[in-house]
Amino acid sequence: MLARPVHAALHGVALCTVGELFGGVERHVLGLITELKARELNPVLLLFHDSELAAQARQQGVEPIILPNRNLSLLRTSRRLASILEQQRIGVVHVHGYKATVFCAVARQWLRFAMVRTEHGLPELMAGSPISALRTRLYHLLDKAATRRSGTTVCYVSEELKAHHRNAHAGLTTMVVPNGVSPIDRGRLQRPSEFRENWFNLALVGRLDAVKGLHIAIAAAATDVVPPDLHLHIVGVGPCESELRALAEELGISERVHFLGFRRDVYDFIAHCDALLMPSLHEGLPYTLLEGMALGAPIIASQVGGLAEVLQDRVTALLVPPRDVQSLAHAILRLHDSPGLRLELGAQAQRVQRSQYSLEAMTASYVAIYRALLRVDGG
Repeated sequence: MLARPVHAALHGVALCTVGELFGGVERHVLGLITELKARELNPVLLLFHDSELAAQARQQGVEPIILPNRNLSLLRTSRRLASILEQQRIGVVHVHGYKATVFCAVARQWLRFAMVRTEHGLPELMAGSPISALRTRLYHLLDKAATRRSGTTVCYVSEELKAHHRNAHAGLTTMVVPNGVSPIDRGRLQRPSEFRENWFNLALVGRLDAVKGLHIAIAAAATDVVPPDLHLHIVGVGPCESELRALAEELGISERVHFLGFRRDVYDFIAHCDALLMPSLHEGLPYTLLEGMALGAPIIASQVGGLAEVLQDRVTALLVPPRDVQSLAHAILRLHDSPGLRLELGAQAQRVQRSQYSLEAMTASYVAIYRALLRVDGG
C-alpha cells in the first residue's frame, strides 16, 4: 500500500523512543518535550515501555502513548502507530533508537509524515542470549535500511558521530545538533549522606556497561598512586554490575567502591563530589557530562568522542587516554592534591556549558528542523 501524501492538517510533532531505561537518550527526550511544551508546541510522546521516562513525562504534564512492547507483528504495530499519528495530526516524528526508527518507517506505508532521527552514540551490542543478540543485529540492519528508505533527516550530537556515519547516511540531510541542558540550581542540592567528610569522593554516573570504562576506574583506584581516602560512588544500574563488584573484591578495594543503583537524586552526587569521573571507551555527547559542567563539578574524562570535542585538557577538565589505568590514577591524584585546580576547572566548564550547550539552543535547532520539514512536506 502506497503512503498518502502528507496533508497540511498534519502539523504536529511527536517524539518516539523505547523508554525502557533512563539514561542519556531519555534525558534528551524529556528535556526536549519539556522545552517544546513551554513553547506551546504540545509534542506527543510515543514509548514502548511505561517506565521511568513515562513517569517523569507525566510529571511535566505530557501523557505518553504506550505502544505494544511484545511486537509479534511489525506490520500490525506499525499500522496502529500510523493510526495514532493520523488521529494526533502528526506531521513530523523525531525518533531515537533503532526500534523507533524501524516501526515509524514502516508506519509511513499508511501515513506520509517526515522523520527526524538523533544519533546519540555508536551502535552497541547489548549483553544477553544469542537469540537476543541476533535480534539486535537484525534491528540494526533494518535500522540502516529504514533510515535511508524513509529519507530521514539525521542529526548527530557530535562531529565524530557525523564522520562515523558519513557513508551510511550519504545522500540524506544531516547536521550536528549538540545536546543541551537547562540551568540547574546547585543551591537546592543536598550533600549525599554517602559522601563522608574525610573521604575524597569520586562520582561515576551512568549505566553499568563495559563501554563506560568503570573497570578502568576501579583498577585505577587500586593502584599505589591514589591516596587511601579515595572512594568511588557508582550511581546507575546495568549488566556489568556483578562483574564490577567481583573486580573490586579481587583488587581488595570493595570497601572503597560503593554501588548505589538507580537514584533520582543523582544531581546531589554530581554537585557535591570532589570529582566526576568519566573513563568511557567511547561516547556521543553524554548528559552526565553536560550536567556536571552545569553544576561546576571538576571532571576527569577519557579523550574520546564528544568528551574530547567539548572539553579542553587542563582548562575545563583533565583528559586522559582511554583504557589507561596509570594516567587515570595520576589525574585523580592531581585533583586530590589541588583544591584550587578543582574549583578552576569546574568554573571554566560551567561557563562553556552555559554559552554553548543550553537546552534552549538545542531545542531551537530542532524546532527549525521540524518547521522546515512541515513546510516542505505539508505544502
